[in-house]
Amino acid sequence: MTGVTKSRTEEGIVQLTAGRAAYLERRRATTRAAILFAARRVFADATYNDAKIDNIIRAAGVSRATFYAHFESKFELACAIYDEIAPQTAALFARLPTLARNDRAGIGQWLEDFVGIHLEHRNVTSLIAQLQLFERSFRIRILSDSEALIDLVAAAEGTGFASAKGAGDAARRERARVRLLFNRVAMLCAEVARGELSPEDAGISLELVGEEIALFLHE
Repeated sequence: MTGVTKSRTEEGIVQLTAGRAAYLERRRATTRAAILFAARRVFADATYNDAKIDNIIRAAGVSRATFYAHFESKFELACAIYDEIAPQTAALFARLPTLARNDRAGIGQWLEDFVGIHLEHRNVTSLIAQLQLFERSFRIRILSDSEALIDLVAAAEGTGFASAKGAGDAARRERARVRLLFNRVAMLCAEVARGELSPEDAGISLELVGEEIALFLHE
């Protein structure tokens, strides 16, 4: 075998190996996505405690061994579902400090987009609420993620949110104000998404909380 032929053969082997690795990775990603999709359907129809791994396996059309190759437990699977939502929320809150205080249309759109996230994931929002009740580590994570959102908006200079940055008593008080505001906003957007308010009351409530947000912008 000449040096050139050997080199081409080795190159072909490398390409075949890389191609197989890429194929296996795509297949793994497809299987994981199928399990997550099936889990959302199961969690939408049953409580977290009542949802069984067997039901998820059956809905996904995979074996038990395949399931555990991707997720160690039902809790890890539920956390993976939450992981798909968290970046959307972070991206939404990153936009908040860029809004102008007098841009009521922009603030209103921001709130509508928050409602939209709840609507998009309405089949699993109850799961997230239940996880906070039944899994202490998940509740700790939610609290940590909420504080991270406050840090995100506080990092932007030139807004009232920036006053929540720091360790002094004044900053701690402002941070508590922002935390209370975000809790109200999240609760209201969830209620609107679930249709618990009439269209008229939803509009009034969103307008009122929008006025609260405006007070923090460039305060």
